[in-house]
Amino acid sequence: MTCAVCNTENDRLALTCKQCGGYLQTKVENLDLFSTAWGIVERPRVTCHAIAIARHKNYAIVLSAAAGVALVFFLFWFIKAGEYTDSLLNIIAAGIATGPFVGICAVLLCSLLLRLFAMLVAAPASFWQIYAVTSYALLPVTVSAILFLPIEFMTFGLYLFMKNPSPYLLKPASYVLLMGLDGLSALWSALLLLVAWQSLLRTSWVKTVFISAACVGGCAAGAYFILARITPGA
Repeated sequence: MTCAVCNTENDRLALTCKQCGGYLQTKVENLDLFSTAWGIVERPRVTCHAIAIARHKNYAIVLSAAAGVALVFFLFWFIKAGEYTDSLLNIIAAGIATGPFVGICAVLLCSLLLRLFAMLVAAPASFWQIYAVTSYALLPVTVSAILFLPIEFMTFGLYLFMKNPSPYLLKPASYVLLMGLDGLSALWSALLLLVAWQSLLRTSWVKTVFISAACVGGCAAGAYFILARITPGA
């Protein structure tokens, strides 16, 4: 980004010129949740840039905590937690209680790893910028959990988290539809994460995919390991 006053080259995340101190782009004080959420859908790269340069990263921690609830219920489904309890309420309570903590920790770990990578490639993205754009990129997963998880609970009950009998055998059409919607939401978030991280790190798409897979895979493996340890027989 070239300063219009002194023609000094600056990084595109800079708000003021490093030479003369003049403003380079419109200053963003606060983020509005709904307009930013819609911007993530409509113009993800532009919105991620706005999130990165905003002075206050509103709702970032709340969004990461909400995404953690979705992650924990996915892991409960993956390890078939219903085999180790006789009450759906126990699973729901465990997911709501541990989800926010897991989500915040997972996004913190991802952001830390990406910040270290950013330092290696000399990208100026800060830890808090990475954390904020990551939290907002997980919005599709969060919305999916809010919209579809209650329907899945009412449709399958405890069998959603069991393998014998499988929920697919009980209501195959409903199961395929709901799991398909969950999968599309997860894919959407994955694509948003790639766009956001590639924009911040300024690396090639190949490198971005590699580091993204490493970060997300490491966090998911860590969360699975913890849940497997605290779930009897898993």
